[in-house]
Parts: sequence; structure tokens; C-alpha cells
Amino acid sequence: MKKNKPKVVYKEDDGRTIYSMAGLEGKTPEELEERDRQRKNAVKVSRKERRAMIAAAFQVYGPILLIILVAFSLAAVIVYLLLT
Repeated sequence: MKKNKPKVVYKEDDGRTIYSMAGLEGKTPEELEERDRQRKNAVKVSRKERRAMIAAAFQVYGPILLIILVAFSLAAVIVYLLLT
């Protein structure tokens, strides 16, 4: 004789959301709270201010980058001359 399984009765979906899971994959509650705090304390910067900050960064780090590139090139030339 086969045993009849009890029929499962589902309650009708009323459309309520207990907790939205949108974009929460792999996040802990602490990480979500920290993200919300960071968004709340974020500084709003205009386009003009952002461009000024980028220009200032290039003015500060540009010469350092050029010095490093020149030193590397000089070292490469010296190594080339010594090996030939």
C-alpha cells in the first residue's frame, strides 16, 4: 500500500517584505552598518573641486614619478653598457 503524503497548503502571498535582500549577498550586518555610516559621513565634492584635487595630486606626485622614471632609465642604460 502506498502512503499518501499530506498535501502542503501555502498561504497566499500578501506582498509584504520582511527584510529587503537586494544587494546583500555576502555581507554581514556589521559590514552593512559600516557602509551606511560611511555613506552618511561622505563628503560631497563638486566637479570643479574634484578636478582641482586631481590637478594638485599631479603637481605633487608628477615630479616624483618623473625622477623615478629617469633613475630607472639611467640604471637600465648603465646595465646595458656594462653587459655589452
